[in-house]
Amino acid sequence: MKTLVTGGAGFIGSHLVDGLIIKGHEAVILDDFSAGNRAFLNPAAKVIEVDIRDADSVDRAFKEHAPEAVFHLAAQISLRESFKDSQAAHGVNVIGSMNVINASKAAGVKKIVFASSAAVYGDNRNLPIKETEPIKPASPYGEQKAEIERALKESGIPSIILRYSNVYGPRQGTVGEGGVVAIFCKKLAAGSPLIIFGDGEQSRDFVFVSDVASANIRALSSNQNFGVYNVSTSAETSINEFTSILLQEAQKETTIEHTQAVPQEVIRSSLDSAAAARELNWKPATGFSAGIAETWQWFSKHL
Repeated sequence: MKTLVTGGAGFIGSHLVDGLIIKGHEAVILDDFSAGNRAFLNPAAKVIEVDIRDADSVDRAFKEHAPEAVFHLAAQISLRESFKDSQAAHGVNVIGSMNVINASKAAGVKKIVFASSAAVYGDNRNLPIKETEPIKPASPYGEQKAEIERALKESGIPSIILRYSNVYGPRQGTVGEGGVVAIFCKKLAAGSPLIIFGDGEQSRDFVFVSDVASANIRALSSNQNFGVYNVSTSAETSINEFTSILLQEAQKETTIEHTQAVPQEVIRSSLDSAAAARELNWKPATGFSAGIAETWQWFSKHL
């Protein structure tokens, strides 16, 4: 199948492109390299350097390459940046996404798979959160993801929404900080102290990047007009637990410092992925310790 991956030079997108090519699909990468990394590019993929906010350039790319399926991962992903400059984040996450949707419609794309987020649920304590829970984003980033989910539902293009929990793995955060796993791996490799906000008992649902890529590929086989699925492990891991596992897998010691908790931080997070298992035949295949070991090995060699 002819596929196009926006953000295909990024952390998750590059793993997805690798997976698509292994499965025999053609892949075109659309990326502006603001967060993507040329070192991650699969040589079998075509690459177009385009900012998704540039509607004319997006239209030309879609017309030239005529993809059958689009994986839309390009985004400004920082929750904190969305608070600092919501207008800039809106430009990428909403205006840019609408450009992708409009270009897809004009090019006759048969399916869009959209990278959404647990952020659309806000601080929901009914864990693990099912897809039927209310959409109550507590951040501009979550609001922007929810807005594009609605736009896809109304677009008439068959679409699968994948709401990611906390994705981690090799290649994360090479531009900017990335998530806590990438931050701690980089600090540990540099011999710097690990700084934990608050008491460290806040939990996250960590899902390995290759499992997220496989969920995207599984979504290709769905014949629904519209579907929404959590991509997660359905398990909670505290920051303290993660830190202990990282130090054990890395066989390193370092200083651990605690600082003030982040205001309005979600304390507990976990998504129920039973629907993806049932309807997409997808389950995460990588245990947390194994994923952390692989992630650490990558960071220890690439920093």
